[in-house]
Amino acid sequence: MKTKQQLSGEDKAAILIFALGPEASAPLVQGMDDQTLSRLGRKMAELGKIDIEILDSVTKEYLKIHNSEDPLLRSTHKDVVSLFKFAVETDRADRLLSELNAPKTLTIWEKLSRLKPDMIANSITGEHPQTVALILGNIDSGVASRVIALLPEDMQLSVVMRMSKIESVPRELVRDIEETLEKELADMQGESGISFDGMVSVVDILKGLDKEVARPILDQLRDKDEALFMQVDRLLLIFDDLKELSDRDIQTILKHISSDDLVKSLKGATEDVGERFFGNMSQRAAEIMREDMEVMGPMKLSDVEDAQQTVLKVIRKLDDDGSIALSATDDMV
Repeated sequence: MKTKQQLSGEDKAAILIFALGPEASAPLVQGMDDQTLSRLGRKMAELGKIDIEILDSVTKEYLKIHNSEDPLLRSTHKDVVSLFKFAVETDRADRLLSELNAPKTLTIWEKLSRLKPDMIANSITGEHPQTVALILGNIDSGVASRVIALLPEDMQLSVVMRMSKIESVPRELVRDIEETLEKELADMQGESGISFDGMVSVVDILKGLDKEVARPILDQLRDKDEALFMQVDRLLLIFDDLKELSDRDIQTILKHISSDDLVKSLKGATEDVGERFFGNMSQRAAEIMREDMEVMGPMKLSDVEDAQQTVLKVIRKLDDDGSIALSATDDMV
């Protein structure tokens, strides 16, 4: 769950509608167009555990309606189904729910951001620096910085300078690059022989399953094909996903991981992820950790990834134990 400062207008609207319940909120949504209602429904389905302080900050009416002593209430897919079925006609509700249930399609830039930096670097090293700059300017900045570090030295400065000067790029050029990258990713095979697009499909399916169903599948996959399991496991949860966790979950994680592993992990993390952890420490502890990161200096990419996997392993166990919730809908495995 996002913090109060991170909530968008649509997040707040989704929380309010969940708090009111289907009957009370029906008049509010009946006049909305399909696009707005579908977008709001998806937001509502992704809310997951809602901290009572967040609810209170969004609307004082919530406590009057629910009068619950439970500090954490949960909005799920069932609430969206109930809302749509009550608020709009059956055919429209079925169509909206079908769209809501459709697997999320990753953009080419989101797909690239989930690849290992060395794989990205190997695939773009032969491209013109302007093309490389355009590609790296569109993917996650944390991943892009690690890719740049792997490029030939004579290419690094050229790419960085071109990235700083990119203002507008013809849409036709961007589309050509996207199509080329999509084809290359579709042809790319990992250790298991499965294409990257195929791997994304597998991960999307597993994320849509309940834990009770997905966990046995993963356990059997580990026993049968460890290489495939490792690839799927790395895509199911990446370090950047941690920025979506609640403050409470971050604080729980901090109690169970070593400072050394966290420092190394944050060396390769995005600024957003770093701030989520620093923001849940005392000011002095955050200052010490930032100093430790500076003193440590540059690290090998493999060492950073090993530390992140160590931290993620602990986080998965905490999720399995019910100590934290990795996913807004509890479907992250």
